[in-house]
Amino acid sequence: MSKGDKILMEHFLKEHKILDVEEVYNLIRNSLNKKDKLSMVRIGDGEALTLAQQIVLPISEVKKNAFLTYAGVRIPDIIGRDMLAVSVRKADIVGVPLNPAPYFLPLFLKACKAHGIDLHSLKLTNACVNYFLCNSGNLDALLTEGKPRVLVIGNKGKALAKLLQSQGVNVSGVISPVYGLKDVNRIVRIAKDHGFEIALSASGVAAVVICERIANSQKKVALDIGHAADMLIRNGQIKKKG
Repeated sequence: MSKGDKILMEHFLKEHKILDVEEVYNLIRNSLNKKDKLSMVRIGDGEALTLAQQIVLPISEVKKNAFLTYAGVRIPDIIGRDMLAVSVRKADIVGVPLNPAPYFLPLFLKACKAHGIDLHSLKLTNACVNYFLCNSGNLDALLTEGKPRVLVIGNKGKALAKLLQSQGVNVSGVISPVYGLKDVNRIVRIAKDHGFEIALSASGVAAVVICERIANSQKKVALDIGHAADMLIRNGQIKKKG
């Protein structure tokens, strides 16, 4: 980490409150109880690189990161970049990557500055909140208490839905596959035809936009759970709270 990146990180951590997992759980629970909208999105290196295209990093440097194709981004994608920036700005809870590696928090902060995203106006948490919710038992509580209808979105949606149903979760629908950022409009449109209270999206970079748009357009709770979906499928169960 460069000296400049270190100063950037230190300033960020000093200036911003990072919500812990219980605070995030309580915000989600409150939205469910009030039948209000809430989007929880998460930023990793894929999202930071997507945001950074052309305005922080040259396209040639971003293109070197081949994993972006797996994450559903084909570089260059300036339209996708700008969609992502809008959704970060509009999201209710944003998980930020508290990782000092260059393509994580330092790049995200530079990208936010370039896009004019005011992080002081957002509720922030750790980007690993998806795992924290699972490991604390809070995700199970959200999905089982009161039996909310759950919509599962993502390429592994069928496997995740099967697991959730085996754990007593009321899965009302599955949308799979998701073809990256270019597929966002289709996914959000299909979601309108489903009855649900919570949407879980594990769909790469597109999950940020999907969750924000579902929450704001349909007044639902939409959570970006990312690779926590793989962990749940691999473990074959959801940890209970307490």
